[in-house]
Amino acid sequence: MESIGSLLGWLAGVAIVGAIIPHQVRMIRLVALAAGLLAIGHFALADGLGVGLAMALVFTIINGVRLYALYRRARSGVMTAEERDLFEYVMKIEEPAQQNRLRDLMVWEDMPVGSQLIRQGQSDPPLIYIASGRAEIERDLAIVSECGAGEFLGEMSHVSGDKASATVTVTQDMRLARLDRDALGQLAQSLPEIGKAVDRAFNRSLAVKVLRMNQSIR
Repeated sequence: MESIGSLLGWLAGVAIVGAIIPHQVRMIRLVALAAGLLAIGHFALADGLGVGLAMALVFTIINGVRLYALYRRARSGVMTAEERDLFEYVMKIEEPAQQNRLRDLMVWEDMPVGSQLIRQGQSDPPLIYIASGRAEIERDLAIVSECGAGEFLGEMSHVSGDKASATVTVTQDMRLARLDRDALGQLAQSLPEIGKAVDRAFNRSLAVKVLRMNQSIR
């Protein structure tokens, strides 16, 4: 039994490491769930009713609940108002299957005033979509512009690969979505129509920022 428990422990460790490889949230949750089940088997055989078993149970239950929620949302096709605005009006993607692929790459968050979203000079800054709220854009310690609902942050670095050119700080409570940059790039390569839609959305966002900065200079 000890050898079986050890084997399950090794497999659980491999699965945990493997969970960082996929880019799709559902696949990450699925691999993490498998790791949790293996860990439960390991601790049950090795330690009995110990702290390790309890933690493995909690880890597995949380991943199971999150995975179920993802599958249920995908099957129902129900989107939040923020997701609908992003896909239909900002990115102009109407195909439900393509929308669901993009949903897997997004994590929604609420950010309070004062939160720093991006730091000037930051390598690989996050790719963010703003659903509501506002933020100020600071470059070289000077406020140069602001941004708000319907705009992206980090899109220029995503396209060019350069470091962040400005610091962005929330000035009005914000609802935003963080997009997985690497996964989005891979998805755009496998589905060019999504890539083109995303590029057009980024270009519109950049055009709005350039226009706003030009107006502030006058």
